[in-house]
Amino acid sequence: MDILTHIFIPLTIIYFFKKELNPYYTFTLALLTLLPDLDKVIGLPGILHSIITLTIIISPLLIIEKITRKSWAYTSIIAFFIFSHLLLDLLDTSPIFPLYPLIDTGLIIEFPMKVSFNNPGFLFIGPPIKILYTKLETGFNTYTGVISGFGIASMLLFITLTMIVKKREKEQA
Repeated sequence: MDILTHIFIPLTIIYFFKKELNPYYTFTLALLTLLPDLDKVIGLPGILHSIITLTIIISPLLIIEKITRKSWAYTSIIAFFIFSHLLLDLLDTSPIFPLYPLIDTGLIIEFPMKVSFNNPGFLFIGPPIKILYTKLETGFNTYTGVISGFGIASMLLFITLTMIVKKREKEQA
């Protein structure tokens, strides 16, 4: 999935559930959704697409915030952004390796069902979901999803919804 989609889909969700947050600060935190793709840069694709690895990275942040601020507010938002990357990759048929380093088998979820429109109705062809397994292969990968039409659409959705909310807030004030 492309960079803009990884940033703006979870940003839209968190912005509308946590309206009291500063949108600029939240946008900065949203850039952490790209953290899992750093594994391609270091030559170990899949290592940061692991629930275990990401939990090991996020846990100290939770502990530090709990001790210093007596809350988990920001770290829970960071965790949401980072883990949303895995979910979006699954929806985009990209592999994740949920139990790496314990198991080096990854998951790919495909949605192969097609709808055929025949007179007078329609017909579903194929299974609705298909789970494939893959092995972790090291090496440097190219990142093919920098910007796509869906990413631009998700960015425009965020901007539009933000403008609508701001306008309503001004009208109510």
